[in-house]
This record gives sequence, C-alpha cells and structure tokens, in this order.
Amino acid sequence: MLKTIHAFHWLWSSSCQNKRKIFFWLVLKDRLSTRELLQRRNMSLPDYCCVLCSQAPTESRDHLFLRCPFALTCCNTLHLVVPSSADLLAATVSFRQQLGLPFFMEIIVTMFWAIWSVRNDVIFRNILASVERCRSIFKTEFALVILRAKNKFHPSIDLWLEAYV
Repeated sequence: MLKTIHAFHWLWSSSCQNKRKIFFWLVLKDRLSTRELLQRRNMSLPDYCCVLCSQAPTESRDHLFLRCPFALTCCNTLHLVVPSSADLLAATVSFRQQLGLPFFMEIIVTMFWAIWSVRNDVIFRNILASVERCRSIFKTEFALVILRAKNKFHPSIDLWLEAYV
C-alpha cells in the first residue's frame, strides 16, 4: 500500500505533461487499453497477442512494460534493469533507486509513453517496431519535459542527458 501511495505522489508531483500523467495513472491502475483489458471487457479482436515481440503472450500491462523483450531492450538503453519478478509498483521503486535522480519519474513516464507510442504505431500505422524509434520518441518527449521543468532540475539533468541520451 505504501509503494502505491508513493508512486501516485511521485507521478502527480512530476513535471510531465498532464496527458502523460494521466497515461501513467492509467498504467498504474491497470486501466490502459491493452489487449488483455479489451479481452476482459469482451471486446472481440483478431488476436490478443503482444505486437512487439515474437513470444506471443497476451498483451497485458505487465507484459507490455516489464516482460516484453522489446520493452526490456528499450529500458536497457537508459541503463534501467527491470526486476524479473517485480510488479509495476516494485519496478517503479527499483527504477527510482537505479536512477537516483530527482527527475526519475519523468524518465519512467516518458519511457513508458515511448513504448506505448511504438506499440500504437505498429497497430494503427503499420510502422515496424524498433528500439531506435522508441529512443527517438523518448528524446523528443523528454525534451518537452526539460522545457517544462527548466529551473527545477538544475545541472544534474544535463549530466544525465550527456551520459544516457
């Protein structure tokens, strides 16, 4: 319960755009329209498998962001290691510890948004998924976060950007 309270506090006090905050809030509440959620709501789809990996499990929130090899590779580009047995809240706490930065939540939300955007591009625009595309989306979206929080993060953001982005 305490992890949940912290995650929501971190989210709502972040410098992300409101639509990104709402997106991640939906992720935390497991209300994002993944294929598993649509299946639970009896929506008929041709298939409910993950479009980002060849493992073909049902596309659940945890699979899409924490278990999918594509998502793991994307997170690895930021030197984030997803704990193998963790749920989303435990992974968020782990990411916070791994990053050790005051803007850790902005990084997590932006990476999840980038993964979601690539997934939607595959489904709706027929664009092949690539880690480079995910990284490009991350860079573009994170630049917007930096503009929103220009004075909040001080020089540590510049050092992190040089090292990882």
